[in-house]
Amino acid sequence: MKKKGNLSDIVGNCLIGFDAEWTKNYKITNGNVPFCFSVITVGDQELSFSKLNKGNIKFKYIQYYCENREDFKELVMLADFWFEKILKALDNSVLCGHQVSSDFSVLYNIGSANAIDSLIHIERMRQEWRKRKENNPVHIMDTRYDIVQTFLGKSRRLVDMCNDFELDVTQPELKKSSMTKLQNIFFETKDEDIYERISVMNLRHSLCAIVLYWLNRKINNAEQRKPININKSVYNCLKSDFNWVASKEFSVLLKEGGLYD
Repeated sequence: MKKKGNLSDIVGNCLIGFDAEWTKNYKITNGNVPFCFSVITVGDQELSFSKLNKGNIKFKYIQYYCENREDFKELVMLADFWFEKILKALDNSVLCGHQVSSDFSVLYNIGSANAIDSLIHIERMRQEWRKRKENNPVHIMDTRYDIVQTFLGKSRRLVDMCNDFELDVTQPELKKSSMTKLQNIFFETKDEDIYERISVMNLRHSLCAIVLYWLNRKINNAEQRKPININKSVYNCLKSDFNWVASKEFSVLLKEGGLYD
């Protein structure tokens, strides 16, 4: 199991981003197998348009990534461990994720199918998601379903909703391939470049869920939108952890008003 990040606990009064990745096979029961997840935290008062524009959002994160196919069992147990921490923080923090109910379900279903005992906090998180609209203040924001703005297009995909908010999330990591195909290649070859690209994409997804939640609170109409390049913050926080982020190919994502002009 690969592990990276500087997050050891969930401190209160923060925004929490969560995203899981899995290989997909809808033709068989429990064919969706998780291989990666990340948790990101940002102080609720740390976000501003100025900091977002400059890429000065400082986030803490933890990420786990399966090196072998059978590691998914350990990944599920680690998710349950982190969900316990997150649940304890939800009285004064908000968990943000995009269609995060699917992440919860994939983790729970594969864990249940493999008789993994430590699923109690994953199930509690699923229950929190189901009753999320009953809580005031909000405990969980599912950005796919819970954001309503007049300027949003029909697509509820993360990339499209970010574009609707003028949040630039350009992500070349998949190389015109599918995540399932690339991850299967990684399992066979242990290609470090594949690992780094998918890892960074996963962390970007977690961060984008937080920023979408924040933007939805700050913006009431299309005129209030401001162009934001989220890859600047990705670069500043992850450049020492992932060679991919420090590469010339990634630097192209930062050029427009960014670090390399």
